[in-house]
Amino acid sequence: MRCHGTFRIPKVNQRSFRAALDSQLTSVLVEAARVWLTTVIMESTSAGLPIWSAASIATLSPLASYVNMSLAIAPAGSAPDRVALGLANGKATFEPGTVTPGLYLFSYETTLPHLIINEYNNANTFINPKTGTPYFHLRNPGPYRFQEKGEQAFRNFVAHVELPGWGSFLDIVTIHVG
Repeated sequence: MRCHGTFRIPKVNQRSFRAALDSQLTSVLVEAARVWLTTVIMESTSAGLPIWSAASIATLSPLASYVNMSLAIAPAGSAPDRVALGLANGKATFEPGTVTPGLYLFSYETTLPHLIINEYNNANTFINPKTGTPYFHLRNPGPYRFQEKGEQAFRNFVAHVELPGWGSFLDIVTIHVG
């Protein structure tokens, strides 16, 4: 006895799904970096992230350039211009899944001493033991905690991201048996 049958099964179009997922994750990564930057600059500045000589804000420039975000980087009033110092002490990585497939990340680093110290401390309280005077004379000492603020904004943003569903990437395959 011979059996005949026709089966219809769903098959995911993986190429189309991966392309849509990559496109969406890249867009989300750009927007998440912008949210992080905006929070760090706007909210932290009001809490003391220094803009006096523009060195600290300038450290954010490499990340901002990856996401086409313009920063207003200029010293306040008659303050010395330390933009170049900030640019030399800021570094960013932006990886939208191209080098390592499936890995979407951005990072920010700084080697600007007073910004590092002021993230969790008041740098003006650091006393030089040889002179008995503070190492720093900052107008807006920390702690800034801008990384925590940026991380929280990032997490709030990505918590509401919806990835593409499988439905529009399903093809129906017909199989004839017999």
